[in-house]
Amino acid sequence: MMISCTNHHRTVYQNNLNNSTNNSNIVDNKKIETPQGSFQPASQSTSNTNLNSLASSVNNGASVGSTNGSTPNNSNGSTTPTYNHNNSAEELEKQKREEDEKRKKSELEAAAVVAKKKEDEEKQRKEQVELERKRREEEIRRTNAAAANAANKELNEQVEISSLEQMGKLDPSSTIHDMFSFFPNEVYNSYEKLQYFSRDLNTAVSHPEIVFVGPRSSGKSSLIEAFIGRALNIVGGNIGGNGCSKRVLYLQFTNNIDFEVPKVTIKKDNTIKEFDHDIIVSIEQLNENLAKRNQLTNDYIEEPIYVSIESRTTLNLTLIDSPGLLFGSDQNQAESTKIESIVSSLLRPSHRLIIAVESCSQDWKSMSMGQYLKKIDPELSRSTFVFTKFHHTVRGFSSTRDINKYLSGTVPDIKGFFVTLPNHQVRASYSEANRFQEKIYQAHKRDMHALEQLQYDKRYERTIGVAPLRRYILNIVWKSYQDTIPRILKHLRSKRQTAEATLNELQKQSSSLDSTKLRSIASNYTVTFLQITEKLLSGTSEGNPSANGQTLEEEKSQQGDCGEWVDAYKEAIYIDPEEWNIPYWSSKLYGGQQLERLMAEFKAVCDNSKISEVKMDDIATASGINKLNNIPNYAWAASDLTSLISRDTFVPLIEQLCERAMYIMKRLTDIADKVIDSRRKSRCIGSSPFGGLNNINSSNNNININDRLSNTDMDSLDQYPFFTHHVKNLYYDFVHRAAKGCKEKCMDEFYSSRTIYWELTEHPDSSLPSIRNDHHETKTAVCQLATKLFDSIRQRITKNVLLKLYNFFLVPMQTDLWNEIQAQITCLSNEQLEQLFEVQATREQLKQEEKKQQQILEKYSQIDEQFLKAASLFCRPLSSPTPSA
Repeated sequence: MMISCTNHHRTVYQNNLNNSTNNSNIVDNKKIETPQGSFQPASQSTSNTNLNSLASSVNNGASVGSTNGSTPNNSNGSTTPTYNHNNSAEELEKQKREEDEKRKKSELEAAAVVAKKKEDEEKQRKEQVELERKRREEEIRRTNAAAANAANKELNEQVEISSLEQMGKLDPSSTIHDMFSFFPNEVYNSYEKLQYFSRDLNTAVSHPEIVFVGPRSSGKSSLIEAFIGRALNIVGGNIGGNGCSKRVLYLQFTNNIDFEVPKVTIKKDNTIKEFDHDIIVSIEQLNENLAKRNQLTNDYIEEPIYVSIESRTTLNLTLIDSPGLLFGSDQNQAESTKIESIVSSLLRPSHRLIIAVESCSQDWKSMSMGQYLKKIDPELSRSTFVFTKFHHTVRGFSSTRDINKYLSGTVPDIKGFFVTLPNHQVRASYSEANRFQEKIYQAHKRDMHALEQLQYDKRYERTIGVAPLRRYILNIVWKSYQDTIPRILKHLRSKRQTAEATLNELQKQSSSLDSTKLRSIASNYTVTFLQITEKLLSGTSEGNPSANGQTLEEEKSQQGDCGEWVDAYKEAIYIDPEEWNIPYWSSKLYGGQQLERLMAEFKAVCDNSKISEVKMDDIATASGINKLNNIPNYAWAASDLTSLISRDTFVPLIEQLCERAMYIMKRLTDIADKVIDSRRKSRCIGSSPFGGLNNINSSNNNININDRLSNTDMDSLDQYPFFTHHVKNLYYDFVHRAAKGCKEKCMDEFYSSRTIYWELTEHPDSSLPSIRNDHHETKTAVCQLATKLFDSIRQRITKNVLLKLYNFFLVPMQTDLWNEIQAQITCLSNEQLEQLFEVQATREQLKQEEKKQQQILEKYSQIDEQFLKAASLFCRPLSSPTPSA
């Protein structure tokens, strides 16, 4: 019964399993159509495998079951529980349904992704087609616009040319004036000579600088071309009409007689490696080179472009083309601010003239340059206004009253001009000099024709056209150079007067080389030198202590090894000037006060000198034996030791005192020379009108004729260095002799041992021992006596040495020095004087100097004559109006 039930369940499960397998096969055989082809879910094989595994396990469980429905025992004797087939079938069915649902969901998601991808690809394809269509339409539109623009430009150019040609051709016999031919040739030749004279005289003549400033597209560059009279083509049509607007352009015109045809040189550009050198180009190539530099510049920069134009028919002049201002531009605020900063830096120098360029407008209130320039030039004293595109404005008027009201409506108290310039295409087509100027002339004539039809006021004729503007600017340039002529002439005549004075002085010196004159010069110098030396010793600040004085430390350092005090063993003695109360040790002194400080320092060193150690061997040797009572004479020993020690201690100090005293005295010669030089300079200042007045009013300056003559002799002492050196040598010899005599007198202060002993025996001392066995007592007693004697000798030597230094060194410097040096100078023979003054060599030198100065004087005289001639030719050539532009 149990077996049949089990078989029944197995049969039912097998049927269900077969049904599931069939259903799975049906799903396997179905194809999911997608745009990419058939698609089979990946979970199908996994589901089939799981079902087959379950069926196999059920069959195996049924075959091993026993007849009584129990599971056989395992190897360990345990019993396996019976498997529930109903629950397994339900769980299997549930798992199968879940897997089917997951598979269907995955299939739907995959189908949705594919559909989305296809939709995106289709949308992208349509967008690309639309973009391509718009691009082709825009290209066609641009091509048509460019063609229409070119046609309009060509039409406008033809219309402009036709309008200008109606004004008639320029008369071939008429003279066309541009900047290179505005003045007569005589003016340019005389100007070149004036420049040469100014360079030869080393007189700087600044040349005018004119800045053209205005809004963008107002016609600044075009106006510069019209002003020069040559089609430089610096407007820059090759780069979108911006021209050189990104960078400042300096056009430097220089007068050079070597160039009949203007030489154009573009200076090296440090911002562009390709143009790091000067380039010489023709006028026709200038635009191309400037355009290339502008294209390589990404942003507005302050580094300018310099162009040098040299010609024999031009004045030195610089025209500056600035970037166009952007007024009221909100979109390019940063760019506008940067441009204004660059332009302001160009306008700020007060010596530069300003040409404000702005397009004409019937409403003067809309003009912006006036308010802008008042920020930099409040009085508008160096500003000139030029209003371009005048022809378009004139056509807007229909009555005489309106045009006259407009012409009178400019800003008061300013200089203004109205001009019309041919457009860029016309100027480029007629770049040849004569044709270019003809078009400018025709544009001016067209404006005048329109004004005459309106019957305008003739008073405004001088403000209309390029020709009056050019005449006005060149008149300012000419006047600036005319004003420099008196200054150059004054400088020239000043140099001529200097040459004449120098020549007269040389001739005067040459005539003064006779014995009588030389003896007078020698006597005057000697007296002056000795007077100054005496004043420096007595005390005076005329020698400038701050510059020529010395502190105690500076004095010692200048003397080297002789500056420091040393003892008997050549060891340096430490000195504390502040503690030892040395006066003025930190002050700069010279002369007598410096010598006083040296004497105070010597006294301080002596007062702080102590007796050296006395040894028992020296005492025993020096005591000797008294032959009468056989008792050692210790008093004699103390006297002998004191005599030797005092000599070893003070002799080096006295020698150093004399050496430093000589150094102080020798310094006075250099200080005296500086005083003499200072007096000479004071006389030169006093010789001026103001200095002479001060000297007359001074109560301390009683100068007679003889004093003036002696001062003149003193001024020429630089010509006789050998004689002044001779006087100084006489002074040095006297100082040496005085120091040597003083030193010998000071050495007399060192007494012999017998003299010291004799003085001691006059006042016997009972404290000396009479027994030679106690060495300690003997040494102590002798040392005490020797110290007492040394202190007494030190006080006497210090006092007497200072007295002798004053009496035998300082006093002779103030008394005997005068007599000795004056006597030696007075006793010189004429031959000796001529030898000391080097008369022969001086005469040869003076002759050469006279010849050289004569040549310089002749040169300045010729320059003066030529300069006056050139200045007279540099006349005013702008009085008559020019018939052309």
